[in-house]
Amino acid sequence: RSESGAALWLQVNRQGELDGAHPHFHGESKVAIRAMSRVHSDSDTELDGSFHAWANPEPNLEGDYPFVFDSPNFYQLADVALPAEGIAQIAAFAEEVTLYGSEEEYSAAQDGDEVKFASQSFIPAGLFGNKGDSPAAHAIFTGHVVRAERKVNELGGGEFIWAMVETLGGTYDVVFDPEICSTVPQPGNVLSGAFWLSGLCESLDSKAGFGRKVLHRLRGGR
Repeated sequence: RSESGAALWLQVNRQGELDGAHPHFHGESKVAIRAMSRVHSDSDTELDGSFHAWANPEPNLEGDYPFVFDSPNFYQLADVALPAEGIAQIAAFAEEVTLYGSEEEYSAAQDGDEVKFASQSFIPAGLFGNKGDSPAAHAIFTGHVVRAERKVNELGGGEFIWAMVETLGGTYDVVFDPEICSTVPQPGNVLSGAFWLSGLCESLDSKAGFGRKVLHRLRGGR
């Protein structure tokens, strides 16, 4: 982990061999989650994995939206019974980014669009893949910039831009290559884009009684 927050979690198997690596950004974001299940894909190593969770869960309800995030410390939480609740620090690695100077500018950019989105909105795009595909840690969201700065990873010399973005369900650490967008966001800007999500949970607390109620509802019960 570098002083800039950029990090690479190395995965070593029982034989002491390097088995994989998971990039992450250690930032300040906080998203309350209720992890409902674990997700694995065919390309995962033994230590890889993701959580299917609700963001900002309410007592006896689901939450603002379901989504999936990959977890660099997935294996450390392997023995936790789900559903379980906690706080996730989630880094959103941008695949594309658009900046707007204000909410008014963002709203004006949607004039004429059949479907309009709020300036704080979240679409769990990774849940809408082809039938049979595993849920993926991808999202499209829009939010308000709280803080931002240009950073340099002193270990490798790479430059990137970080922004704390407040959106529906919580705050996310957004990071992106200046080649995607060279402008450093300013507080009050609206940032929109498509992202890969990496989430770090220090701990998860199981809620066995609550979990039975939620699973019953998901299966069509009342």
